[in-house]
Amino acid sequence: MSLALDNKIPSTTSATAPPPYGVGVTANEAKEKKSFEQRESSMPTGLVAAFSLGDDKKKPHLEIGELKIERVDEVKPPANSANFQTVEDDSDDSYLAAFEAIGVPIRRESGWLGMGHRVLPGQIGLISRRGVPEVASIGQHYTYIECRTLWKGIRPLSDKIIQHKNVTICNIGSNQGAFIQDIKHNIIPLGPGRYVFKQPYKLLTSVVSTIDRDGAMALQGSKLIYGASSTAPVNGRAAFVKVPVGYVGLFRDGNTIGEKPPGEYVIYKQGMEFLGNANVQEYGKNLDIIRVYTKDPTPVMVDVYVRVELHQPRILRGKTQYISLIDALEELVALKLKDTIGALTRNELQNPNEIPDYKGSSLAEYLKAVSTAELSEFAKSVGGSLLSIGFRVHYEDSYQNAMNNQAVQTLKVDTRLKNANAVAREEKIIAEGKKDSHLVLEQGRITAEVERVEKMAVAKAKAIRAIAEAEAAAIRTVANAYKGLDQQSIQATVLERLAAQGVQKVKEISDKTTVTFVPEGFSGMNSIDLAALRRISPASQQNIPESKPPSGLFQSPSRPESKSRARAAPRSFAG
Repeated sequence: MSLALDNKIPSTTSATAPPPYGVGVTANEAKEKKSFEQRESSMPTGLVAAFSLGDDKKKPHLEIGELKIERVDEVKPPANSANFQTVEDDSDDSYLAAFEAIGVPIRRESGWLGMGHRVLPGQIGLISRRGVPEVASIGQHYTYIECRTLWKGIRPLSDKIIQHKNVTICNIGSNQGAFIQDIKHNIIPLGPGRYVFKQPYKLLTSVVSTIDRDGAMALQGSKLIYGASSTAPVNGRAAFVKVPVGYVGLFRDGNTIGEKPPGEYVIYKQGMEFLGNANVQEYGKNLDIIRVYTKDPTPVMVDVYVRVELHQPRILRGKTQYISLIDALEELVALKLKDTIGALTRNELQNPNEIPDYKGSSLAEYLKAVSTAELSEFAKSVGGSLLSIGFRVHYEDSYQNAMNNQAVQTLKVDTRLKNANAVAREEKIIAEGKKDSHLVLEQGRITAEVERVEKMAVAKAKAIRAIAEAEAAAIRTVANAYKGLDQQSIQATVLERLAAQGVQKVKEISDKTTVTFVPEGFSGMNSIDLAALRRISPASQQNIPESKPPSGLFQSPSRPESKSRARAAPRSFAG
């Protein structure tokens, strides 16, 4: 599978920013500028635009494929020769056989009992005879009588490296390795095993562990140098590489990028390069503080936390020159923050609810809302995914102090305003309370007056009923008194009553009509007597004149009766 990629380092300027043309451009430069702006207007903003695939017919810069990279435990040593031998086992005889195969003289036990140097099993004696290296086997060795023969010491055969003149013994254990140089000056790795060789084979490095540290341990000069696993791989002629669990090792051979799963590898062929270990786990990181400016301008410091997951490391490395997806996103985040915060004022930054077309109250949520879509698109385009992102905005100390002072002054003004409003509301509440209290008092007085009037009306009604009932009882009493009497008796009774009332002038009373009972010119007959006379007289003789009753006759001494009430009395009697 091939990719049409731009292998340039991402630009640090926004894709929407004008191109860096100077003043006084030529016609060709102006035409190129116009073409650039047209391309920019059709591209998405940010780092995604910087990695646009462009023309589909463009030849791919890199290819993704499989690379043949040896594991350390699979490395095969050079074939046995007159200069290089692989020792079959750790026995003394196997080492002596290897020395003999590469032409190193072997000195056997000389028989000098108690004199010289004694070599024990598992050891080797080192002798220099006229500058030529020799080895001494197990036994007693006496060399003092030989001219130009030097005893160089005794070494255990289990040592990792034994260097004796131009002869080298190298013992490499499990998860270890070393580099040697062959006759043609090629670099060859040595994996676990026991080796004996002499020049022109040359040991380039010490025996090192291939699992101690993650990443590359590259050969530089005569040393193996550790390098970072993702951002700055060590360049060298050869390297041992450890890919840890949760990572993928990326290697490049010429124009092809390949990847390897976790393990220990070795690279030593011409053109082979270790690019780094790519984290394919879900992980997060706090980015370096990003400094941007508002429209005012006010310097703003932004802390960003990003959490991602990488699915296709080779695509990321091929497109962005990055091994870490977060490192690739960091530049795009900086560009996006520059565009977003650069369009805001400090007041909008401090009061996000005043930002146009934003209904929230959190600046962090606003930055997340305007950035997530483009960042997610970019992460997807390079073989990963953006899981979450968070922002925190703060200011430099001088600006922070100034804004704190401004906030304090604003708070003081708001507090004074709130206090004034509170006093006004309190005064209004007190005034309304007094008004309500006055209304309550007025309502109480009105209610008391109404109750007083109602009580007086009730008392008056009771008095009127009592008077009416008394008059009715009196009428019934008079009527009962007149019942059964003849006319003469009635006349006598009437006259007695009139005489008792002080009547001075009395005319003759007719025997035929009861009307003659009333003296001429008399107008003060009691209404009760008149009603009683009408009650007992025949209908044809009821032509009795109306008369105003004299004072004191069947009346209450304290309350005179009206004419209408005198007229109503007979009706009450009749009823």
